[in-house]
Amino acid sequence: MLSRFLEGYEGILTDACDVAAGALEPRDDGTQDLLVSQVIHTDERRVWFLVESLVETSLVQV
Repeated sequence: MLSRFLEGYEGILTDACDVAAGALEPRDDGTQDLLVSQVIHTDERRVWFLVESLVETSLVQV
């Protein structure tokens, strides 16, 4: 389930970055700012948490 969430968020991030980059050309600062501040930053954090949840770590320190 976590792997599927990760795939979904990665897809959203890819699309959001593409649209944000496309918004730079016509100087659509509002769209670009909204995507970066609300979508990209939030989903990057979610991806980081999911990746950290999927990494195998030992609970006991040796």
